[in-house]
Amino acid sequence: MRLILLGTALLLAACSGEKTADTAPDGGVAASNFTPPATQLPKPIAGQAQTTPITAYIGKYPHDAVGGVGFFDRTDVANGLIAAVGDETLRRRVRDRSGPETPIFKRGTQVAAWGCEAHNCGDHNWTVLVEPGGKTEVCYHDTEATGDRSRWYAGGAPILRAGACPTEG
Repeated sequence: MRLILLGTALLLAACSGEKTADTAPDGGVAASNFTPPATQLPKPIAGQAQTTPITAYIGKYPHDAVGGVGFFDRTDVANGLIAAVGDETLRRRVRDRSGPETPIFKRGTQVAAWGCEAHNCGDHNWTVLVEPGGKTEVCYHDTEATGDRSRWYAGGAPILRAGACPTEG
């Protein structure tokens, strides 16, 4: 009997229409205690390890597929980008397909992909530089934030270097 009364009381409270601290304005559950999950490192599917050398992308655009795989979809590039840049928003911007990009180029021993914000390339651009094997550096230039310098990411706190991000080797 107590169980029925308790169940009825809970049902009536839920149907009362009153909002609680955990209810969002649209009636859904509020996300006040939500913590997004950590980014998971990509892993190749069994039997589908990357066999195309990263140098095969030189001369192609970053979103052109080589052997069915885009540059940023390669496991070594995706993992290198995660390791180099802790900020997920910046990683998404770099991988985004909405702005201009140049063909992938070689810079020393690194393979590099450059892109920028549409209609604002001079003031807002980035370059991802990957060593064969996956070690990655990311240059991010935002004139409003850093003037004539760019932030370089390589797994720790970014460092500032003079100039915009490299666009060629």
